[in-house]
Amino acid sequence: MKIEMAKNSGFCMGVRKAILKIVDELNSSEEKIYMYGPLIHNPQTIEVLKNRGLITINSLENLDNRQIAIRTHGIPVDENQQIRNNALRTINLTCSRVARVQSIIKKYSGEGYYTIIIGDKDHAEVIGLKSYARAGVHVVSDVNDVSGISDADKYIIVSQTTHERNQFDQLVLEISKRIKNVYVIDTICDSTRLRQDDVKNGIKNGIDTLVVVGGKNSANTSRLVKIGIDNGVKSFHVETDAELNKEDFKDSKYVLVTAGASTPGWIINNVLEKLYIIKNESSNFFVKAVKHYLELLIRSNIVSSIASLIMVLLAQLYAEIPFNIQYGIISALYIFVMYSVNNYLDRSFLIKSNSYKYKIYDKYGFYLIVASIISFIASLCIAIMISLPLAVLILIPYVFGLIYSTPVVKKIVKNINSSLFKKVYNTKIVTGLGWLVAVIVIPYYEHGVSWGIYLSAGLFFFIFVFLRHLIIDFVAFQGDLILGRDTLQTWLGVKNVITLTYSATIVSSIVFIFISIINDKFVFLLLLLCIIYYMLLLKKIQKTDYLISLRYEFIIDLNYLVLAVLYFGIKFSPALL
Repeated sequence: MKIEMAKNSGFCMGVRKAILKIVDELNSSEEKIYMYGPLIHNPQTIEVLKNRGLITINSLENLDNRQIAIRTHGIPVDENQQIRNNALRTINLTCSRVARVQSIIKKYSGEGYYTIIIGDKDHAEVIGLKSYARAGVHVVSDVNDVSGISDADKYIIVSQTTHERNQFDQLVLEISKRIKNVYVIDTICDSTRLRQDDVKNGIKNGIDTLVVVGGKNSANTSRLVKIGIDNGVKSFHVETDAELNKEDFKDSKYVLVTAGASTPGWIINNVLEKLYIIKNESSNFFVKAVKHYLELLIRSNIVSSIASLIMVLLAQLYAEIPFNIQYGIISALYIFVMYSVNNYLDRSFLIKSNSYKYKIYDKYGFYLIVASIISFIASLCIAIMISLPLAVLILIPYVFGLIYSTPVVKKIVKNINSSLFKKVYNTKIVTGLGWLVAVIVIPYYEHGVSWGIYLSAGLFFFIFVFLRHLIIDFVAFQGDLILGRDTLQTWLGVKNVITLTYSATIVSSIVFIFISIINDKFVFLLLLLCIIYYMLLLKKIQKTDYLISLRYEFIIDLNYLVLAVLYFGIKFSPALL
């Protein structure tokens, strides 16, 4: 079964701007924010924003001392004026494309044009548009409505921004047969047109199944489904991945996935992952077993733990200190404990942002926590056998790491009156420092390593881990933004983070190259291949809106394999040494 994601899917420009604006308001405002009518037609997003403090109201009573936000669909003129006259503050989230149609109607209505709106009579956008037509207005939803157009000297035809293109053209033709003096302005949003074109092109290319993701009350989403049905394509309209059943796809060969303008990225990613799982159900037992255990190894961070051991061995090789796998085992156990405990405590977030990763911790959580307790004790015992000061040293990041995601600490941080502290706490900078202690400080402790080697190795592994976490955050960016998780991207903005990342990577690489050369460690410059790998992947991720998260998690962690190959190549190849 081939699965293809439509190029134009998910948040349109207007919804994206509205979400960014309202999230910023929720993050910065000390006053409650009231949304007049649902912001967008997506129940899951509305529910998340509600949990973050956005209060949806359906009447304009008691506006005094309230911040009122205007929905993306726009509202009638008199209601808009009432809000502006009485509310403490108005936050206008009306889509710019909708605002353009409002302006067109207002302008031509002022010149005496009778307005004909092609769209759904009961849609919020159309209700708002009607109020701008002071010289008469009529809504045409189908051919039967054409006869209800009143007599006038001149007419203007506009469309609901999310209307279906073919129906608009057909209705314009019918209206033109009856009325002569008509000026037609195509106000269908480009985003709507492109989504519809994607589906039509998919049908031309031979899709046999269409999956449309979005709110059941979303007009633009429903029209995408209608295009599929009208063309005889098996079509499913789902709000979440839970509505997909493998039986529905047993005969599917070519599936196109698209999404409405109000559908957030994390929901689309979950749908893609569910389809990927359904696709794999047809695999033989061996292939399914390999994929299942591979998912468990990656999502329980066992792979990352093994990778930290390789990093320690590389650090030892780089500093020319005696090989001692005990340091690597301590590091591996530390990483396993940190990720297992923090992910387990963060299940309430995972269930929304990555439901399939959540299932790992829901199903195997007890065993992972038991394994974490055993790993914690084992790592301390190994450290004590090496030296007591080393045990104390590893205990410090354990203490900070283990309390990092506990509900009590999160509550304390939430009540701290410092936005900067909260943002630093919630980003993964702390995680990177934990890795640094595990793979550099611990193996170098008590070995008299020079500051230059400390600096270059530390910078290399910090950037390596930093890039990995940054790429993962880009995969989850939209969900993090709406769900309220602070990452560098949501804090500083994507462009600033990219600039910062390139700058930090270049500086760190130059330092690593310089110190490696002056210490006659030319062969270790091969490690820069791992940095190049992540930089190329970061560039690709920036251009990819929706993806099967497990596939990308696998691609991200493939760099660990590159790291391992380089270690064994450097250590055991006489030609390299």
